[in-house]
Amino acid sequence: MRICMVTSEFPPKWGGVGNGVYFQAKVFAERGYKITVITRKQLKGMKPLDVHPNVNVVEVDWLKLPMFFTTSFGDHAVKEILERGEDYDVVHVHSNMTLLRRKHYGSLPYPIVSTLHGTWKGERQELKLSYINPTSLQSLNDLAIMVISPLFDKYEDYAIELSNAVIVESLSEEEAVKRRGVENIYGRMYRVPAGVDIGSFRPGNRDERVFEKYSIMGELKLLTVTRLAGRKGMDLLLDSFARVKREVDGAVLVVVGEGPQEKKLKRLVRRLGVEEAVYFLGSVPFEDLKRLYATADLFVFHSRWEGQGLVILESMASGTPCVSSNVGGVREMIRQGVDGYYVDVGDTAGMAKRIVELLKNPERREEMAQLGMVRIRSEWSWQRIAERYDVIYKEIMDDDISIRAEAARGRK
Repeated sequence: MRICMVTSEFPPKWGGVGNGVYFQAKVFAERGYKITVITRKQLKGMKPLDVHPNVNVVEVDWLKLPMFFTTSFGDHAVKEILERGEDYDVVHVHSNMTLLRRKHYGSLPYPIVSTLHGTWKGERQELKLSYINPTSLQSLNDLAIMVISPLFDKYEDYAIELSNAVIVESLSEEEAVKRRGVENIYGRMYRVPAGVDIGSFRPGNRDERVFEKYSIMGELKLLTVTRLAGRKGMDLLLDSFARVKREVDGAVLVVVGEGPQEKKLKRLVRRLGVEEAVYFLGSVPFEDLKRLYATADLFVFHSRWEGQGLVILESMASGTPCVSSNVGGVREMIRQGVDGYYVDVGDTAGMAKRIVELLKNPERREEMAQLGMVRIRSEWSWQRIAERYDVIYKEIMDDDISIRAEAARGRK
């Protein structure tokens, strides 16, 4: 099978989408499929990672403007696909950072799968002006999502309507897409989550020396991996942690990630009086990240919105149980009270209660860790997830493309 994957992110530009496409391409290439990945041109000096001899990564130009990069990259990607003229069996578009125009669904002579990695509508509903840092370039993206992204909702609707199959990654996203009232012309919408690379994220990475490397002191170590942006809810997590410290003095919080809210969050840490127990590490090397996941006592996450929440999978696959807010695919990844806990968004007292419960009960914590690790590694590996995509690819390969082309021409 020959598959063309279109993605705005691809390593060395890591992110939830890029991570997923990388491992998906790798798994299919190992099966003998020929994969072309079309992605945005990297900064000078940065080159895409080698994946496998069966994977060819092609970079194209794009307009470097918040929000407008989505359709610009889509334009250049479609142009590249048509000029290459290869005999693809499927074109797999990874939205919402890649958006195609309506006409593209008429011009591409291949079956199209669109995976919605969240939606701009979902993101902007959890953004507030108070999250914007005017001195941060990353905050300009958030501001653009708040102000400009409604203009791009129609492109997501085109993907829902005109793709041969639409993929959502969680039940919450499936419900959100259905509320839009847009019907797929082929009647296909599937829920297929992103997977986890169980070769990278595993309990065997446990190594206490990683805490020594970053001079992290503390008897019980909580870990969070997140972008330091408003919708990621770090202010909520810090409120919970301050409550935890009142009952578990030996607890510390390790924060991996960068973002426009960093200075504001450090001020909040000082106001809460926990500055000596919170460690902001910024971005860390991948090898250190794997060790941190496996060595932490507990993973904690209080995001306000997610399409799925891949960090939960990475932590559980590494043998570390989680306490999270109930966003994205969390209720599918965590079995409440069995291999972790989730609380309503904003319930900082409830999150603190669950964290304290597990910190004070190492046997319960270990039991949850083992149950979650076994299930995630057996059911959520990229190998298992790729099998589900493979079924969808084969189902749409013989579709009548003229149906889509006619529908694409029918309305502007």
